[in-house]
Amino acid sequence: MLAFTVYDTKLLMALLLKGDTFDQFTVRQAEVFSYASLTINGTKDESYLTEEDPEPYCLWADIKPFVFQAVKGKTLPRSMKIVLSLPKNKTEKYPNAKAVFLNLLFREGTLLCTTSVAEETFSLEQKATKQWDEDVLQFFKEHQITIQIET
Repeated sequence: MLAFTVYDTKLLMALLLKGDTFDQFTVRQAEVFSYASLTINGTKDESYLTEEDPEPYCLWADIKPFVFQAVKGKTLPRSMKIVLSLPKNKTEKYPNAKAVFLNLLFREGTLLCTTSVAEETFSLEQKATKQWDEDVLQFFKEHQITIQIET
């Protein structure tokens, strides 16, 4: 598990809510506490699953407009929590991983991110966790999002 703070909250929010940088992620859940509370469960209704698209979670690209509507305006939201994961077909590269997560928590003007991995079976090696942490750090570096790793 990796925990880090994003220095340029404005840049990350622009990439998250206006750009397509995070669109390949799926949404497990999102909560926005602003003038009203918005809670999103990213699980698709089973009737929407097809052989061509068996992914059980909504893409961030599809959920993003709802979150954007909830946070836009002159006043920052009190807090926001978004739990993203990679789609099933992209999780296969992480050994023993059932799912890999990127958690975003915005509170009091600070954006804290954490990573985590749900493993198929218990393992002390934690290869998937190490690889996912490296990939997330590389992702943030590629998109020029400055971070500070928490110790």
